[in-house]
This record gives sequence, C-alpha cells and structure tokens, in this order.
Amino acid sequence: MKKINVLSLLLILTFAACLLFPACSREEHFIKDPAYRKLVHRQFLKRAELARGRQQELFSVMNGLKTEEREALEFLYAFMPLSDLANLDGNYFLQQVRTALEARSYFPWGKSIPDEIFRHFVLPYRVNNENPDLARQVFIEELKNRIKDLDMYRAALEVNHWCHEKVTYRPTDERTSAPLATVRTAFGRCGEESTFTVAALRAVSIPARQVYTPRWAHTDDNHAWVEVWVNGRWYYLGACEPEPELNMGWFTGPAKRAMMVHTTVFGQYSGPEEVLERTELYTRINQLPMYAPTARLLVEVYDTSGRPVPEATVEFCLYNYAEFYPIAVKLTDKKGQASLITGYGDLMVIARKNGLVAREKVSAGKNDHIKLTLSEPDLTEREEDLDIIPPAERPVEPPDPVKEEENKRRLRLEDIKRAAYESTFIRPEIAAIFAREKGLPEEPVWKYLELSRGNWPEILDYLYQLKPEEFQEGLALLGAITEKDLRDTPASTLLHHLRESQPRPAEMDEETYIRYVLSPRIGRELLSPWRRYLQEKFPENLKKEFITDPEKIAGWIKNNIMLDSTNYYGVPLLPQGMVELGRGDVYSMKILFVAMARSLGIPARLDRATGRPCYLKNGDWKEIYFGQEKPESGTDEKSTLIIDYESAPGLPQPSYYSHSTLAQFSQGWYRTLDYENDPAVKSFPFTLRVDPGHYLLISGNRQPDGSVLCRLKFFDVLPGRENRVKFTLRTGFQEPEVIGYFDPEVEVFDLKDQLPVTLSSFLKGSYILLLIEPYREPTKHLMEELQSLAHHFSSWSGQLAIVVARDTLPPGFGAEAYRQLPATVRLLYDRGNHLRESFPRTFNRQSFSLPLAVACRQGNQVIFFSEGYRIGTGDQLVRTLIWLK
Repeated sequence: MKKINVLSLLLILTFAACLLFPACSREEHFIKDPAYRKLVHRQFLKRAELARGRQQELFSVMNGLKTEEREALEFLYAFMPLSDLANLDGNYFLQQVRTALEARSYFPWGKSIPDEIFRHFVLPYRVNNENPDLARQVFIEELKNRIKDLDMYRAALEVNHWCHEKVTYRPTDERTSAPLATVRTAFGRCGEESTFTVAALRAVSIPARQVYTPRWAHTDDNHAWVEVWVNGRWYYLGACEPEPELNMGWFTGPAKRAMMVHTTVFGQYSGPEEVLERTELYTRINQLPMYAPTARLLVEVYDTSGRPVPEATVEFCLYNYAEFYPIAVKLTDKKGQASLITGYGDLMVIARKNGLVAREKVSAGKNDHIKLTLSEPDLTEREEDLDIIPPAERPVEPPDPVKEEENKRRLRLEDIKRAAYESTFIRPEIAAIFAREKGLPEEPVWKYLELSRGNWPEILDYLYQLKPEEFQEGLALLGAITEKDLRDTPASTLLHHLRESQPRPAEMDEETYIRYVLSPRIGRELLSPWRRYLQEKFPENLKKEFITDPEKIAGWIKNNIMLDSTNYYGVPLLPQGMVELGRGDVYSMKILFVAMARSLGIPARLDRATGRPCYLKNGDWKEIYFGQEKPESGTDEKSTLIIDYESAPGLPQPSYYSHSTLAQFSQGWYRTLDYENDPAVKSFPFTLRVDPGHYLLISGNRQPDGSVLCRLKFFDVLPGRENRVKFTLRTGFQEPEVIGYFDPEVEVFDLKDQLPVTLSSFLKGSYILLLIEPYREPTKHLMEELQSLAHHFSSWSGQLAIVVARDTLPPGFGAEAYRQLPATVRLLYDRGNHLRESFPRTFNRQSFSLPLAVACRQGNQVIFFSEGYRIGTGDQLVRTLIWLK
C-alpha cells in the first residue's frame, strides 16, 4: 500500500510540474485560462487526497494521458460530488472525457462552443441526482448520423424528437433513474425526462442543463425542463415534449408565475446569472429572469441591539404542499444583508442564527425591503392565519397553427415508434408458459415481469435461476422492492441478496424477515450487491458484538466514516464504496447502518416519517441518531398524538401534503415529518407515535386562482400522556358566480360507440366537461387526480364528459386508460376541433392552454373554469359538486 501511495504522489507532482512549466508538454490545453487551470489542479489535489481510500480505482487511469484528456479528467475529479468518488471508477470517467472530446471534434458546432460553456455544460457526465451510466456512449451512436447535417438549432429540436420517440411522461418515485434505464422503461417523471434529454444533448456536444422550479407558487407541484445553448444564447424546451421551435412548452404560462427557476452547475462557474450559492464544487444559479417578471428582495437582519448580523441563514420559503419550502437559502454579508431575485408573489422569509430566529411574510414586488430582528423562538401554543397570493397569470403567445399541426403529426408517429418498442416486452402468455414450466405461480410471475418493463429479461433470468427451495423467498424479494427497482436492477444483484442473506430465525415472523432483512431496498439508493462485502469486512468477534448490541454498528460508522458535506447532489453513497472511501454524508451513513444490520440478520429500516435508522429489538424499533438528530426533549420516549379534522362544507377530506403537514421543532426551526403514503394518516382521527416537543400543523385551502387560505397551528406534545389536536381548513367558500354560458350544440365523436354525437344530446342538467391532451404532462396530472377522487363522482347525479383534443388521440386509446373513473363517464374525441373552437365564444378569449375543465349547472351556466397546468384541479372540481345538484 505504501508503494502505491508513493507512486500516486510522484504522479501528482509530475502533473503539477507540467502545469507550472508548460514546456514539458506541447499538446493543446483543455483549460486554456492558466489561472483557472491552476485553480482546477489545486482542487483536484484536494479531492485526490480526500479519496485516497479508493486511489487505485479512481486514479490509476491517469498515467500516459494526453494533456487535453488529463486536464479534462482533473476538472471532473476536482468538482464531482462525494458519491461519484465512492460509486464510480476512473475508467468510467476517462470514457466520458474521451467521448465528449470526440463529439466536439465530430460535429460542426463543436468548434463554436466557448471553453467555459463546454466544460460546465457538455463535459459533465452527471445532470442531477441520477446514477450515471454509459448513456453518452450509446446516445452518440444513435444520434450522430441523424443530426450531422443539421445546424445547431435544428439539431437541438431533432434530439428532443428522438427523446420523445424513446420516453413519455409518467409519475415515478423519488429515486431518479439513469438515462439508459429511463429509455428501457419508456417513461419517466419530468426530472427523469429532463435528465435523459440533457444527457442526449450533451452526447452530441450541444450544451444543455436541467432547470428546475423547486415549487410552483400557483399550484402544489414542481417541474423540471431543459435549457440548451445554441449559437451564443440559452433557449428552453420541454424534455421529451418537442415543439416546432425552441422557447416553447406547455409550461411557458406557469413559468411566468414562478418564484424561482434554478440549476446547479458542475464546478466553479462565472456566468452572468445571479448566483444563489457558490462553493468549491458547484455553483447554483437563478434563471428566473428568463421566464417571468422579477423583483429584487432585500433582507436586513439585526440583533435586538440593532446591530447587523453577518452569517445569518436566510431562507426564502414558498407555500407549496402545505409547507413553507425554501426555494433559496442565502447567508447575510457583513452588513447583515441578503437579497434574492424572485417573482411577484408571497414568500415567507425566515432568518436564523445560533438558535435565534425571525420570520415575516412578504409580497415581493410590493415590498422589496424588509428588516428582521432575531430573537428567541416563540414556542407558545397559538394559531395564525395567512393569505398567500401567487404571481398573477400572464398571457402566452399562441403557436403558429401550421407548424403546430406538422409537429402534432410527428408526435403521433413518434408515439407509434415508442409503442412498437413497448410491444417487444414479454407477453402474458409467454410468462404463463414460463411459470408453468418452472413450477412457479403464474400470477406473481406475470405481475413482476409486467412491472419490469424493458428490464424484463433480467427479471426473467433471475426467476429462471431460482432453485425450488428458493421459490418462496425469491418471489417475496421481488415484492419487497420498488417498481423502479424491477425496472433497473440486474439479475445478479437480486440473486446476490437472495443467496447472501442470513437465514430466517425460527422466532422471526416472515413479514419482518422479508421487509427488514432479506430486502435490499433501504432508502433512495441504487440497489447494489453489498452483503458479502460487509459480511467479510469484519472479524467474527466484532460481528458478534454488532449482533449483541446494534448500537455498536453505529459506533463503528461514526468512528470509521468521516462525515463529509460535499455530496451536493444527495445521491447516496453505496455501502461498499463508502466503506472503501472512509467518508460519507449523514443520509448515506444511515443507509450503511441498515445495510450492515441486515447483512448480519438484524431487522433494520429507515423510519418513514423522521428518516432515522432503526433496528428491531424485543419487538420495539430502536432509533439511531446520526448528525444532530437527537430529540429536543433529550429522551428516546415516544408520545401519543391524535390528530382529528373538523369538516368544512363543500371541502373533501384533507390529505397529507395536499392540504396539511406536521412539522417538529428541531435545531432551531420546524422540520416537516414525511407521512406521505403512510396508511396511518389516510382517515381521521389518526394516531401517531412521535417525540415529545413543540410542533406546527400547517393547513391550506388552495383557491381556483392559486391563492391559499393558510393556517398555522402551534402546539406542544407532552411526554407520558395522550395528546389531541383538531384542525379545520379555512374556507372562503361561497356560492360561485356565473362566469359564462356554454353552448353544448357541438358535434364530437363517441369513442365507445364510434359514432358522431352532439354534446347537447346527453349533457342535461349539471355537468363537468374536460378537453384534454392525453400524452401531455398537465393532462396526466389532472386525470390521475380525478381517478384518485373517483368516489366523489360515483355518487354525483351529473354527467362527466372527457373529450380528447383533435390530433392528440394516442394509438389504441380507450376507456381502459381511465378505468378507475365511474362507468358513466363519456369518453369523446373532438375530431373536427369544434369544441375547442367554441370556447373563445364562451369566454371571449382567443387562445387557451389544455387541459380545459368547465363545470356547468342547470341552464349551461358556467360556474368553474380552469385551463392549463394546475395541480389540484380535480380537488377544485370536487368542491363544485355541492353546487352542481
């Protein structure tokens, strides 16, 4: 080992000499600015020292490289997040460098890309928080002949058409799949679509970056899309959603109401954008002025003596998903000041330092300068009501109808190409034959093969290799991982966990064993084969100590893994790589604790609400604390909290995150507890086991214009007793006004009966009419909402009619697409575009964004209208039912 260290040191010194004395190399530099080149090299040396635990895996490739390759590779090492030093290796990074440089030489626009733009927005292999793969190498081979004769602008548009052929929108879980996995699956959420599209653009040497509104102001959601650099300027596009030109997308209108649009740039970047955060490794920039009117909000922070407070943390928080989410975090300067460019809407500004705090709601654009005085936090029990106002809607220029028509034609053809790929997935009859021949039950075999999408050969191989004595636990393991795991995990990893797991003790019930010992799924990490490595890492006597007292596992981690804050994308370090590296962030340490415990047969998990690692002992889950997670009460004792809801007229039962959240006061402020998808909170009253302490229950009633009637309820949870809290949603609910009259004398096409029909023939009395584009993300959100609320429409006596807009009917589309809606729903097609053309007459406007939702009561009186992207439209429609008798 000492010999390797000496060789590595000599190699580094040689590199330094070449930098300081360029005569040692006459080759072209990748980094042409000498000052920046020295900065990168110094940063590289720091990261190389930090990663000395994996020096062979990471740096052995650096010997004998060309100057250009070596400097590009140093740039990547200098600024990559900690996870990549732990999870990847030098061969991977060298491949990325060589392919990027080759692409720059191959495409005619490569020579026109400035060095700074290329190194920050083409060379980086990582887009956001995905697990990097070999997408660059695969994508360039598929794309280069398709775009080589195009100019840069048209090439960017064509790459997005190619992306649409491969992938369409569908919601998935929080772990971001790698680009190749997204292609195999043929769908992804917006974060995965944009990660995939940026990877494709960079593969062909077109600078690109994923941009992100962390939360919308007018609706409860977020969104990610793509910016692309073409001929000296940045444009935007919707990932996997091609438009006729750049700077077009269904989100153009919503983005005009945004309060923040940002991206994280790999490395130390000095572009013209406002810097939100600058570190040694990355630069977070604000791109909102490209999309929306903005104001600069100045915050001054003082102590009680009136002195400015430097280095105070200032959080600019936006109401969304029933919490105040920080869209930007800054530190005050020597004058106690921090500022932010943001949109014309309401924010909650929170300043904190050394346990002191101040907060104020501010309307940016109306009040652009606030002064906050830090004081002790107010931990009294009380209620506060706030009205949250988002930026106003702004008009969007309609597209050229001729270009839009041609673009829709291409989209239909691309849908067919994607459907043809999906038709290659294994069919149920083949799965049934395999299951019978193998001796496995047909139903679960088909379930897991169907869910695995394009990864079905790996799941089939896994099932094929199961021995008869492994059948039960082998199928159970597939049931214990996520759908996304089925779509991107190789057979070898699944077999590793099945065969390297400790056997189930007789006293342990089967469900506990499967979920908390056998299962490789812990948090949001990529599944990897860690069991054998962890079992062989420790001597027998130490493993016995771990089994006897799992607290000693946490002790080993704290003593042997150095806490590191440079994992800026939050991608979990894989257990083996983190142990080799000897460094990790808090979340990765939690995953390592659970992995070590499970490798020894100890049931362990991450708590759903708090994120703390736990192990099972004598029937109780014992919590482990990493970082500063110890409860404020200083005790491990739990309290009982019962939360009840007092219903309000016309409002559906609130759901977690949509209408309310619970936050615990910890480390100087309130931290939201994650009870999303927890069955315990699905109906009221519900009971939770929580730490004693001070809590905040936030509830919000979002109105049709995007504003929110918010209520903050502060209360204490006392130890050793049952604590009860009741809340209600604020309501400004009044009988809606008539905003227009709809003429139902419109001919559409009935998709069930395959006949033309007039809307007036069946829209009698009260009705809800939707005009949708099934392949577009806004429509997919709306239809998912409606299906989750289907029980409200089942008991309603009115008619729900869903009309597909002209030229947006997907291949094979039918009632099964929305099978959870009541059978009485009419599914129609606006084949002649008559319905869409009728809306300007009704609302005296020339253009509308889809989907459209219209609620009419007796006499065709319109009492509700919504257009475009608005999460919560389904909820708003349910609220109108009380007036649609």
